[in-house]
Amino acid sequence: MKLVQSLFLCITLPLFLSGCSYIKYSKIQAEYARIQNAEPGQVNLKHMIDHETFFAFGKTLDDEQRYLDTNMAIAAYSNRFKENERVDTMFFSGSGTHYGLNLPEGSYSFVVYADKNGDALFDSQEAIGRKEVIISLTEAKEKIVGHLDIPLSDSIDLTWQDQIKQPKIASPKKSLFYPAGSIRKLDDPIFDARIATLGMYDPASFLEQAPTMFYTLEEDHAHKIPVVFVHGINGSAREFKTMVENLDLKRYKPLFFYYPSGGDLTQLAELFYRIFLSGAVIPLQDMPMAIVSHSMGGVIVREALNRYQESESENKVKLWITLATPFGGHPSAALGEKGGKYGLLVLPAWRDLNPENEFIQTLYRKPLPELLSHHLLYAFDNVKTIKVGENSDGVVPISSQLHLPAQRQSDKQFGFKSTHTGILSNSDALDYVVYELERLKNIYPESHLKWLDLGGYDVALDDGYSPYAKYYIKHIGRYLVALARGYIDPITEVQGHFVAVVKKQKEARDQVEKDLLRFMATHPDLVGQ
Repeated sequence: MKLVQSLFLCITLPLFLSGCSYIKYSKIQAEYARIQNAEPGQVNLKHMIDHETFFAFGKTLDDEQRYLDTNMAIAAYSNRFKENERVDTMFFSGSGTHYGLNLPEGSYSFVVYADKNGDALFDSQEAIGRKEVIISLTEAKEKIVGHLDIPLSDSIDLTWQDQIKQPKIASPKKSLFYPAGSIRKLDDPIFDARIATLGMYDPASFLEQAPTMFYTLEEDHAHKIPVVFVHGINGSAREFKTMVENLDLKRYKPLFFYYPSGGDLTQLAELFYRIFLSGAVIPLQDMPMAIVSHSMGGVIVREALNRYQESESENKVKLWITLATPFGGHPSAALGEKGGKYGLLVLPAWRDLNPENEFIQTLYRKPLPELLSHHLLYAFDNVKTIKVGENSDGVVPISSQLHLPAQRQSDKQFGFKSTHTGILSNSDALDYVVYELERLKNIYPESHLKWLDLGGYDVALDDGYSPYAKYYIKHIGRYLVALARGYIDPITEVQGHFVAVVKKQKEARDQVEKDLLRFMATHPDLVGQ
């Protein structure tokens, strides 16, 4: 058995694996299986990589805005194996944000808690929302259950007692537009190699630490073109650090899909579509979107694009650049799947990357959207001393990167003398990506962008101003004044209404417009007459 395992590891190591990590997590998975046989539980089951899990998500609805500044938690309870077993928990700050839970099939009670007394403990007396949820493959074939919104109240009655301790971690940065904790720097520990490896071998543990899968570097700026970066297997958002540093961040906003890379690729593609493409989570209207994906990330994006309907509500993906993507699958994935016959750990991603399986076989069943331009960049520098098999970039065969159906659907193909991961910092590849991104046309005219570059007003505002008004005044205040003074013409309905309110042709329709009028009236020295 040891000989078989050693031989298997030597063969499959080209598929991005670390032999030590593989052996370590194989032992961990074996322990999960032993515990499940001895004392079954849903918590244990969700960590077993050979069992299907579902991603359930929704929002907390706080119409009266009682918990905007409160530390909160949501927990999923099951009675399948144990009474009121808490299967997954997510912590967040402030109501109104999205939550996500990773769960095996079953019936659940989702309970929302608010730390009303500030003691860093959530107990049954602090339960403020509840929803009964049934999760099954019959109802959710792609293992995604969405729109599980939960209305919040002063309190609800629970028939059981529980106490949940708030983790001792830095409080996630709150956002006006994104889920709490989504704004991160690329050197944040959440993007460390240890967490990325956890995502490959133990997706459930990964999702306990990085539950949203959506990350960005700063608060939202509507005038910037979004560029979505998608890493490959065992990767993280940090791999795009050099590429991001080469972008003009006055014009582009990097977004990151940070996902458990050992998971089911169909499920991950559905999540990518819902988060970035559907327009339901990140509504961009007519602003173009670009996607840059590396390695297996390109396969996930390609499957997500099969769900694209080219509807008015969806985001407009104009440019998609792939780097060293195994469009034809990976031969080592087939070997990895066969390793399951010997009791070895088999990742769901391997099954999907097996060229003989349905995922790769049906990946090109639909043409790419007409508005999208796909640039296929491949790498061809194998620096390994011992070269096994056909020509490659050291990881992915060139024949897979240049898989004929992918070539046929692409607009351009360019090769770079680089290794599989080296292409992410290759100067020629970087220049190419940045050049193509800069060719995207922003919906904001240059005259508007010049005013937006001037920023806003760094002035103390009292609590009578809404958080959104404070944000706009600080970051784009000079642009708003330019609209009000007629220096530039409005280009959206919202801007047109604001200008009409300033001219007293219409009434302010929300608190933000009222606050902006108040600011202009009380700070004539700043905004002029």
